[in-house]
Amino acid sequence: MRGIIRFVKELFSPTRPDPVAQSPEERRASFRKRYRHFRSLLTANNNALQAMAELEKMYYGSESYRMAAIRSKITTILVNVYKMVTNLQEMSSNRYRELSEILEKLTSQIEEVVDRKPVYPAGPYVLNLFDIGVQDRIQAGEKMAHLGEVSRLAGMYVPPGFVVTATATRSFLNEELLTEINRKLQVKDSDDLASLYHTCEAIQNLVRQTPLPADLEELLQVYYARLEQDTRPGCRVALRSSALGEDVAGVSFAGLYRTVLDVDRSSLVSAYKEVIASKYGARAIAYRRKRGYRHEDIEMCVGCLAMVDALISGVLYTRDPSDQEADVVRINAAAGIARGVVDGTTAVDLFLVGRDKPYPLVYSEINRERQISAESGAAAPSLTYQQLRKLVESALRLEEHFGCPQDIEWSFDHQGRLYILQSRPMKTAEPVTEQPLIQVDQDVPPLLFGGVCAASGIGAGIVHRVDSPEDMQRFPKDGVLVLDYPLPDWAPLVGRAVAVIAQKGSEAGHLATVSREFGIPALFGVADAMQVLADGQEVTVNAGARAVYRGIREDILKMRTVRRELMAGSPVQRLLSEALQYITPLNLNDPASTKFKASWCETLHDITRFCHEKSVTEMFNAGQLNGFDKASAKRLVGDVPLEWWVIDLADGFREGVPENSPTVRIDDIASLPMLAIWQGIEAVPWGGPPPVSARGFGSIILQSTMRPELDPSVPSALTVKNYFLISRHFCNLSVRLGYHYAMIEAFLSDMLTESYVTFRFKGGAADMRRKALRARLLSEVLKHYGFRIELQSDALLARIKKKETPYLESRLKILGYLTVHARQIDMAMDRETAVKHYREKFLQDIESMLAATPTPPVTTEVDHGNETESDVG
Repeated sequence: MRGIIRFVKELFSPTRPDPVAQSPEERRASFRKRYRHFRSLLTANNNALQAMAELEKMYYGSESYRMAAIRSKITTILVNVYKMVTNLQEMSSNRYRELSEILEKLTSQIEEVVDRKPVYPAGPYVLNLFDIGVQDRIQAGEKMAHLGEVSRLAGMYVPPGFVVTATATRSFLNEELLTEINRKLQVKDSDDLASLYHTCEAIQNLVRQTPLPADLEELLQVYYARLEQDTRPGCRVALRSSALGEDVAGVSFAGLYRTVLDVDRSSLVSAYKEVIASKYGARAIAYRRKRGYRHEDIEMCVGCLAMVDALISGVLYTRDPSDQEADVVRINAAAGIARGVVDGTTAVDLFLVGRDKPYPLVYSEINRERQISAESGAAAPSLTYQQLRKLVESALRLEEHFGCPQDIEWSFDHQGRLYILQSRPMKTAEPVTEQPLIQVDQDVPPLLFGGVCAASGIGAGIVHRVDSPEDMQRFPKDGVLVLDYPLPDWAPLVGRAVAVIAQKGSEAGHLATVSREFGIPALFGVADAMQVLADGQEVTVNAGARAVYRGIREDILKMRTVRRELMAGSPVQRLLSEALQYITPLNLNDPASTKFKASWCETLHDITRFCHEKSVTEMFNAGQLNGFDKASAKRLVGDVPLEWWVIDLADGFREGVPENSPTVRIDDIASLPMLAIWQGIEAVPWGGPPPVSARGFGSIILQSTMRPELDPSVPSALTVKNYFLISRHFCNLSVRLGYHYAMIEAFLSDMLTESYVTFRFKGGAADMRRKALRARLLSEVLKHYGFRIELQSDALLARIKKKETPYLESRLKILGYLTVHARQIDMAMDRETAVKHYREKFLQDIESMLAATPTPPVTTEVDHGNETESDVG
């Protein structure tokens, strides 16, 4: 982002100040030039405020976002704020020079936040696993640090091994290599899965082909030799990822990085590179983006552990993931190593064991294949009671030691020794709120029923079966993902899906963990799902009830819970939060305040507010500054409520209006948008302030105490003057009626691409809850009449673009009406009946007003045009 200001400076290099106009024609030319700057400033103001609103929407919304999107919005804001400052300087003969210095300072502060990189301390390249604990997570990563901690507990066994640290990784992924990796990532199309996989494969090949530093390679061989001495010559090892930030509560990165098994001395280096390269795998990148992690936030460490001669392995949860209130330990087990359990390719035995002594076996479910083997003489079930008890006792010790429920991978070797392979905080499911199946539907049976609830929740959409990379690339957003096996390879699709169904697998798999983290309903082990469900078929999935229904079932969907925010507390969200402190807070509320000065601008929003206000003043004073009477503000007189002033920017008055007249009548106005607004203002007489309860009155007193400058009983320019800036097709109305501020801007043109109406509304006298209720009420009314709405607390932005002039005139009438009649009603917004009363009154009045004059039919169509205003300056 550095250099943005310099670039824009060159683009908008200031011109010399206006010469003192002499002749009338020269004065008119000067005024037209000022007007162009004013229009350009207003356009930049709209663009900057729009980008600020979008940035806040990203922060407060539930959708994931990337740093690239944040940088883009901030760049838009900075460029447009710079345009505003430059145009104001042109209009004021550089009267506000300090604004440029303030803007530069804010830009530097924002750049410092956005470009900030994590700083990690340096350490040794390799650490012995038995020498580390949780305090070493910065060097060893969460997974190995926890495993080292487990090795220190009496009676606990972990495989012997060592950890290749984050410092070693930094020596391998040097600055030159990282620059090339970042270049490849930045040019990638983020929404194109094929592009994502192609780019990731190129980056991973780059890592694989890069030589390891000689000293690091030598250390790997030395520590491997020591491991041989501790175990046996030629021992096989497993290389496992242990990234910084991996395996923390709620952010597991489960199954997204590589584990390479059965590695010997000859393949040690290549296996190490393979694990490092997995940081740039498609599924890992897709996950990080969803959770708000930048690539630089993740440092990869690698654990090298002696292979366990596993007889039986599995996954244990010290609490049932789908029912954390149940007082049981949940154990999934299968013969051999645990890989088949966590990637969902092996049928498992399920055991639920009580958490209290004597640890009774509450429930068991032995897979059918194992039962058939039992008939031929093989042992069943897979675990004896003594083994179950040993597992539960060990697991509860780990839960107590780490202070939270644990997700544990384990193995029994052929000598009966229990090895802990991983112990990480367990992501518990959101509370199950779905109704039991029989209460959901008693008449229509589900299309599919059964399986295991891997992640509770309800979702509906169109079925898309995925069984190949080609299927994967065609998977649509908000589809129902149907799989044979819930492999971790499908993880990039979970964030796009509304529900996941798999024929195989259990709640112990990595994809189940990711589904729970994302809050996506997941139903695994559903027999014949790939055969029964067809591509393009609409279904509703109730994972908690283990049921899949035909069609979109609104009666079931209404029981959905709100999906959790995936980026809450993430590094990207924290950066955005910090950057917003320099961007969006508005401190300059009152132009009449002694603190309404450039030197008091603390944020970019303050600068936009200051520039907007001062630009209006510059236009207001244009006549006096240039001796050009036609440009002077004229007071609107006649049978008009309140005090209104009009500045004619160009051909906004009808011919014949005396240039030196201090007043103007509504009949003298030729501006089409102003006339439309005025019709709305005077259509229905204002009935006066609403009745206010004692509590509402107390709120007003409190607000007045906190902001005495807004006391409506004290006359000031703020409370008594409202300005129309007009030309024949343009109008900008700034209104402050009592405590609230409103702005209407419109440009009506025969060219639809140029035409727009914008309405901003904010503030009030009551507390924030009531002000927000009033803003919501206005948004509902305006949405009914086709406005596109953006609402954040008490700040409302409503827009319509690219419509024909008669249609926009009718909407300007509505805005004129609401501007007057929404005044002070926030004080009465303490009950739903009041909201309902004003909603009905507004709609009734507006319908009557529109019926009195020929206008286009009312429509509920919402404008979905481009996000930025047309530059009509």
